[in-house]
Amino acid sequence: MKLEGAEAGMFDPQKHQSLQADLFAKVDSTAMPSEVVHYCASLNEDKFLHNGDGISQHARCNFHAPCGGVRKAHQHYSSVSQQTRGPCVLPSFAKEDAKQNKDVSSVTGSCGLLSMFKPYKRAHDAYLKYQRSLPFNTVVPEPPHTFHDYLAASLSYYLAKVFYILILVALSPVWVVVHIVLVVLDSRQRRVWRNYRRSWPHRSQSLVRPVKYTSDSSFPLENWHLRCEDGRQRWYYGSALRKAEEGNELGRAQACGFVDLESYHARLSEQGALGQNPKPDPELLSAKIQQRREFERYQLGLNKPSVRRPRESSEKAMQDGLAFLMRLQDPFSGHWPNGYGGCMFLTPGFIFTKFIVANGDLGRMFPPVKDHSHVPCGEGNQGDVQGVLGGQAEGPLMGEDILSCGTDGRTRDEAPCYCEEAKRLEFIRYLRNYQNDDGGWGQHIEGHSTMLGTVLNYISLRMMGVPAEDPSAASARRWIHAEGGAVYTPLWGKMWLCILGLFSYDGVSPLLPELILLPRWIPFSIQRMWCHSRIITLPFLYLFGLRWSASPHPLLDALKMELFVQPFASICWRRYRYEVCPKDLYTPVSSILKVASRVLDLYERRPISFLRRYALEKYWQHIAYDDESTHFICLGPVNKCLNMLVTWIREGENSARYQLHLQHINDYLFMSPYGMYMSGYNGSQLWDTSFVVQATCACKSEMLFPNEMTLAHHYVDISQIRDDPIEKDYFYRHRTKGAWTFSTRKQFWQVSDCTSEGLRAILLLRHIPFPTPRIFDAVDEILSLRNAGGDGGWASYEPKRAPRYCELLNCSEMFKDIMVECSYAECSSSCIHTLSLFREQFPYYRRSSVNTAISEGIAYVFSTQNPDGSFYGSWAICYTSAAWLVSSALRVSKEFPNIANHPHCRKLADFLMRHQNNDGGWGEDMNSCVRQEWVDSSDGSQVVNTAWAVMAIMNVSGEPYHTNSARRQRIISAVDRGIQLIMSRQLDSGDWNQERINGMFNGNNPIHYPGYKNSMTVWALGMYNTWKRTFKSAPTE
Repeated sequence: MKLEGAEAGMFDPQKHQSLQADLFAKVDSTAMPSEVVHYCASLNEDKFLHNGDGISQHARCNFHAPCGGVRKAHQHYSSVSQQTRGPCVLPSFAKEDAKQNKDVSSVTGSCGLLSMFKPYKRAHDAYLKYQRSLPFNTVVPEPPHTFHDYLAASLSYYLAKVFYILILVALSPVWVVVHIVLVVLDSRQRRVWRNYRRSWPHRSQSLVRPVKYTSDSSFPLENWHLRCEDGRQRWYYGSALRKAEEGNELGRAQACGFVDLESYHARLSEQGALGQNPKPDPELLSAKIQQRREFERYQLGLNKPSVRRPRESSEKAMQDGLAFLMRLQDPFSGHWPNGYGGCMFLTPGFIFTKFIVANGDLGRMFPPVKDHSHVPCGEGNQGDVQGVLGGQAEGPLMGEDILSCGTDGRTRDEAPCYCEEAKRLEFIRYLRNYQNDDGGWGQHIEGHSTMLGTVLNYISLRMMGVPAEDPSAASARRWIHAEGGAVYTPLWGKMWLCILGLFSYDGVSPLLPELILLPRWIPFSIQRMWCHSRIITLPFLYLFGLRWSASPHPLLDALKMELFVQPFASICWRRYRYEVCPKDLYTPVSSILKVASRVLDLYERRPISFLRRYALEKYWQHIAYDDESTHFICLGPVNKCLNMLVTWIREGENSARYQLHLQHINDYLFMSPYGMYMSGYNGSQLWDTSFVVQATCACKSEMLFPNEMTLAHHYVDISQIRDDPIEKDYFYRHRTKGAWTFSTRKQFWQVSDCTSEGLRAILLLRHIPFPTPRIFDAVDEILSLRNAGGDGGWASYEPKRAPRYCELLNCSEMFKDIMVECSYAECSSSCIHTLSLFREQFPYYRRSSVNTAISEGIAYVFSTQNPDGSFYGSWAICYTSAAWLVSSALRVSKEFPNIANHPHCRKLADFLMRHQNNDGGWGEDMNSCVRQEWVDSSDGSQVVNTAWAVMAIMNVSGEPYHTNSARRQRIISAVDRGIQLIMSRQLDSGDWNQERINGMFNGNNPIHYPGYKNSMTVWALGMYNTWKRTFKSAPTE
């Protein structure tokens, strides 16, 4: 049954100390606080950079029963963030003295020298500043604000350290034995997994399919438009929105005829004094509007098909490819908008959450958007101009809202909003287009049908109004029944079914919320998990601890009959805990996990009530913190939907937190020719932009596209994170100051290779000013992410925190290497590459640390090379991608004067040349990652794999005089044939057709990078045009 709010509690600041452990407040179901709109639209980012602390919120409830009591007790509490109605009321200590420079610390009872000793003041001031920036009370614990509290906190911290050290010393003999046993078991289990994966029988299929289901005639694709605001991407349907796009300052300045922000700001100051604003140049603005409309049509597949037209030279192919690539840039934001799809289990999470919140009401699931005010389009491109100017076709200053024509704040002829209904139809269309011929859906768009994909997407279709008799639904149901029914869904699917009330929690292996209470020094503690697994685990364990499920609904009752072969009431749920459809199973559960689950099951039958209460509050605190720290974008789409659901359970639909979640859900939705889907991130903005910049520089053409490169540089500039998360250690976060994310700055999760690629774009465009201290911040971030005390390499988001044997507890059944961070050849190579480039330009900053990081990083990369010379790619497909990144780092590092004859480099080049196809290209299948061995693509050579391979061979070819004549001719032949393959597939427009999928994560899930077919091919052509003038033209021995 659904949990609801109960009696309200009142927050009394005077009782704060005594109520820290048991304070709760009511879910406010009244109107959303008015501050939320201001918070989203005009919050100064610098006020939201996280360098302070906050209030801890704990639980008080009476658990009368082990399981049912937990659910009942949960009805009596909510977070402090909804303790008041209407505008947010902060505690009195947060109201005192709003002036930024005034001393706001609450030190009392201090005098003389003691009053001058305030080591806690800075943290507490930052906390108050952070709290004032939010329209709700933060979940961040409040730091000490008196000397007494500071002393007590410090003493408690060090006593805990001493206690843990004593425990470790006392248990060290036992722990050493356990450690050795786990290492042995892990080694044995990994051999089992490797052999299992090598025999993976399933073939992939192309993501490029005929569009069997076109858009509804009432909702033509031409009416979809993309808003880009400093990288934030949101699709909307219909007439232009009255509200102007926010941000995009340099793009606006360029539309007004300015080449940089300095001159634009100077003019603003001059005309602002006269009460005027710079107006956009009609021709410049029209060109930008037209460019955006062109790439909108390109993304929607509305352009006429282009035929292949090979160019007469590699220079001409490069120029045409680069010119087309520049047309794909957003002319206002500066980044390259692309989809980031491929996963077929993401959109269902969004649909399920919407269904639960709306209680199955389709109108409430997809209602007209409240803040969408559509302005009817005029003639020509007037509607497009309005989409950027916010309805100001005559445009005083872009960024201001048009004045309303009526007293109700709406224009007299305002067009209705059909955005949500259009989304519903496009979601359905996407699922229909990617349904396999056997009736099922895969885990991803190139995959065979699986139980997870089929069950989740079948439910999604039914929840979006598709009847059970529909041919798509009927064929999916037949597939489910033929495979034994939904009881064979993997763990992720079972958890979603439990949340919907379509599965019993007894059928899920125990996921104890109390695990969050384990101290950090225990390797299996949640703090040490890989960040994605950790962040997704939080809401899953929270809901499991409550045994929460949705309210009964006729559709859910119908699904209980449709999804299972046997009667729902007769199913023995415990029997299916580890039963998984063979077509889903990629990582069988280890024996260690099964034994541990039996032990945990004994506790789960009669949990300790106060520990369960405290653990649930800890989970909520961490869930809410991820929301706050990422501006409610969240780390990824899975925890976005789960966090959104948990927030609704605790705080209600009209709470400030839930409304902020709702406003950022569209950041994950992207349109394609096949329909709308939920992306694997809120975009790949920084990642794709940095690659385009590097490709342009490889073509030595950055000066030929000054406006585009300046705009791209500006996007990279504003995307850098400027500070660390508030109270990062308490919430298991790593530092972020100087880092770049995969997408946008507000997403706020640092990534090692994204930071490296972002910094590299800055270093390559050094003719454009950029603050040197921020370059040093980025280098500090890269160095901090290295596993300096371990293998010397770089992981993805954070340094390695736990031993490899924690993977024994991998219960996902679908993915590999998800439990803990580990070093990757690709991430390490990216960091080595950037540090080497930095060392050339800034030879004196942390020289010793940079040198050590480069040398040890290279040693790690070499240690990952396979006997055949290959490097396994974990984040793309597969061996060609890793070869390109590794070879690029080795070349730029200049650590090997004779790189052509280095044993590791020769083996790498030989490996690639052995796998070259007869047509001169290379083609890898996604199963290369799955099976961890080279698997040729069933579609033959691919332009992206070919580009990576030829760049890798050129990188390790070295100087021509270091190579004998026979080998030199072999290298030249291999590279020339690969370049010819790329040139032969170029289209008349300068584009390349989309081929097979290129990205990958966790070994078994491809993900789509559509921008690679343009950036990587151009990059390879540009590099080749330089390489051939030195390597090919050198005299023969």
